[in-house]
Formats: sequence, C-alpha cells, structure tokens
Amino acid sequence: MLLLMLSAVMASWAAPNLNPGAKGVWANATSELVQTDSVLVYFTRNDSLDTKSATLIIPSRDVNRTTVFTPDTILMIDGEPLDVDANGKSITVNGVPMYLIETVNVVEPYKLMEASSFNIADCLQQWQLGTRVVMLDGDYCHVMIDTNNNSFMYMISPGMSYIRAASLRHTNQGSVFLQNIRMMKNMNTGEYTHYSAPNNYVLLNNLPVIDASKFNPNACTFSNEGIYWSFVSSEPRRIILNGCGEEYIYEPATDSDDIFEWIEYVPQSALPLQ
Repeated sequence: MLLLMLSAVMASWAAPNLNPGAKGVWANATSELVQTDSVLVYFTRNDSLDTKSATLIIPSRDVNRTTVFTPDTILMIDGEPLDVDANGKSITVNGVPMYLIETVNVVEPYKLMEASSFNIADCLQQWQLGTRVVMLDGDYCHVMIDTNNNSFMYMISPGMSYIRAASLRHTNQGSVFLQNIRMMKNMNTGEYTHYSAPNNYVLLNNLPVIDASKFNPNACTFSNEGIYWSFVSSEPRRIILNGCGEEYIYEPATDSDDIFEWIEYVPQSALPLQ
C-alpha cells in the first residue's frame, strides 16, 4: 500500500531570493529547471535511491518546499537547498551544470489574438502563456507555468499530487503534449507514477516529429511523440480540442483571470509534419 507522508502538511517556509540570471528553462540528463521573475521549479532524480523530487520556490509568497516521490512513498518537506549560479547559456545547481532549453521573458499584459481557421496553433500557444499561482488554505497549491514551448505544473491538493514537466507543441490540427517528468498520486484512481525521461536535455533538443495523421477529432491519440489532442471546433474566443475522455476548452484570458505573470509570446517555429 502506498503511504503518503506529510511534513507540516505543506506549510510554507521562507524562500530564498531567485537568481535573475537563471530565468528560463534549463535541463541536463537528470534534471530540469524553470524560472520566471517570481517562481522557480526544479525537478531532479537520484537514480541510486530511485527517487524523483521537485522543489517549488516563490519568494513573494514565502514558499519553499520539496516533494519527493519514492517507489511507494511521497515525502513533503522543507525546501531542499539550491545553490543556483548563472553563466550565460548555462547555469549550475548545487554545482551541477544545466543548459538552456528556452528563454523566458516576463512582460506587461498584452492584447490576445482572436481565433480563425488560419491561426489555431498561434492561439493555442498564446492563450495558455503565463504563470498562475493558487494557494489553497495555506496548505496546498496549484502552480502552472506555461512558456512558449513547455508546460509545468506543481499541484498538491487533498486528493491529488501532480507535478510534471512537458513539451507542448501546437498545430492548426491540435496540440501534442509530451511529458518528460511525471510525478502523480491520485487518491481517486489509485494512480501512482514517478517517471522521468532517460535524458531530459537530449529529449527536449530532439523532439520526435509530429505525425499529422494521428490527429483524430473523435479521440486523443497516445504515441511516442506524445498525446495528440485534436482540433474539434473554434470561435473567435474559444477553441475546443478532443482531450482524453473529455473536451479541452481554451479561451483567452480576461481581466478577471488570475495571471501571476504574463510571458512574452514568441511563435513556435514551423513544425515538420509527416
């Protein structure tokens, strides 16, 4: 039986300041880090101990916490020490080099485009950009960071722990979602996963080619390239994709949406389709 162990039940601890030179998405074989102006998430694994861990730091909220997944236990503890040093196209975390995957620029709020039959990919990308932080009762959190090419989640709730890093690519036929790090405990379904790709840096620099024939408007498609979420329909301010077991509805942010940070929109390069 899986045992969920809590230390202080996800209390918040004083967080260190972030190194501005480490802003961006970084990776090496065993780790990945994303940092904006205000939030840092660091994913890593220890193969000898068969553990995966993720550290969340939000200085403005005094959040500094680490979640550790072992084969049968989740540990939620005070944030593990991170010594981050920046040097141009690389950083070191506790003395271990990591290399730039993607730049991230935080900007002022901007006008979002409306969807047409010609710009579905652009809207899917732009509408999801940003950092979103929801702290629940001081004990739990839901943090999302969506950059132009990647998507990160750090969610701890009473019924689920879900922490992940993924490549997220968009076409006019839909999106392809490829998780390279997944730490999941779902109390409702019983799922327990602590997975990371064999080499995060190599994967993120050599993403598999998208196969357009796998977009199916009636179902999501699981493949080595990722999960294909297929285009169903659109309106100027709404796009519907066929997700896994449900429809995924995307809409541009409004003034009432709680976007913690706006991230500059940089169109994804044209993707080769088979």
